[in-house]
Amino acid sequence: MNIRVLTLNVWGLPLGIARHHAQRMEAIGEQFGPLGADIIALQEVWTPEARSQLTEAGKAHGYTTLWHRKAAFGGSGLMLLSRWPVEDIRFTPFRLAGLPQRPQHADYYGGKGFAEFTLRTSAGLVSIINTHLHAGYTPAPELDEYDGLRAAQAIQIATAIRKIKNPVIALGDFNTEEHEPASRILLGLSGLLDSAQELDLRQATIVQGNPYRGADAPDARIDLILSRGGEETEIRPTTLRRVLDAEFRVGSDRATYSDHAGLFGVFELSKRAKPVPVPDPVSVETLNLAHHQIELGRKISLDRQSRESVMAAGGLILGLTAGAGAFEARRRRRQWLFGFATSLAGLSTVGASGAYWGSRSVVAHELQVYDQIIQALNRMKPALPERDKLRTK
Repeated sequence: MNIRVLTLNVWGLPLGIARHHAQRMEAIGEQFGPLGADIIALQEVWTPEARSQLTEAGKAHGYTTLWHRKAAFGGSGLMLLSRWPVEDIRFTPFRLAGLPQRPQHADYYGGKGFAEFTLRTSAGLVSIINTHLHAGYTPAPELDEYDGLRAAQAIQIATAIRKIKNPVIALGDFNTEEHEPASRILLGLSGLLDSAQELDLRQATIVQGNPYRGADAPDARIDLILSRGGEETEIRPTTLRRVLDAEFRVGSDRATYSDHAGLFGVFELSKRAKPVPVPDPVSVETLNLAHHQIELGRKISLDRQSRESVMAAGGLILGLTAGAGAFEARRRRRQWLFGFATSLAGLSTVGASGAYWGSRSVVAHELQVYDQIIQALNRMKPALPERDKLRTK
């Protein structure tokens, strides 16, 4: 049997950040029927309006399971529509989800993670993973402060997939390209294969010239459809193509469905002649890379704590200086200056203390999770090298 899947980051951001929001959600929903996917995995469905529009479109086109988390903040932004019966749904938040002290990088407040859906098909159970990893905010070749965190998220997903014995299709916005460590770790640990690599059909999903991207934004392939066979069922990609990338007009404005293009894929499922163990043992190279990225994440966390501690100390010094100024102003009976200096002293001291203890708390949690990941990696048995037989003639 075949199973058809679609993934799209819909760019459904709130507060008017995403342009042409309602018109784009309507246009996306209108394509559900023509595309004909059995499974639709969406990301960044942040607003109630987007969820409502896409849910109604799904119902109109025959999707019987429509899932999303209801929370506006911390709701993950993930949504799934299925024509197949869903036996189980499980959402797992990322243990490292971002930095609360970076509100301009909203990933932490989005409650990102991954959702696992177990489908009942004529070929047996199939597991679908829908996810959205932490975004990168630093252009190459500069070091991205979320490199270690994204590797931790990839390891968390891969560890969950290693426990699944059904065929797996994982799709979504992975925010990592195939040459980058997080992608290599995810595939290497989980046994997933990239459909684009398997079919040699690599197409960018962040496309230069998109009306919602900067003119100089480079192409990138960060939206992926991945798969791995199960113990009793093989899975093979047969089709992969970029979709939902055409332009249209909203009034006089150039528009398209999202700031990402979508991906549509078809997989063929068939019974194995005999069961095989899954997943395969992990290569030493993959384990070494995973260890390296987690150690990098630890270093980034500790370096950030040092920088933020220095900034907090500067704020405390400012507060103490302002406090001394307030005392002097009061001694000289300059009430307006006394009030200003007192307020400045209070704000500086409280802000510095909060920043210091907040940073220490965040880093303590990060280091704890990184240490637990290292322990989990140490428990994974690496693949043994194959020995060639000695031939003598």
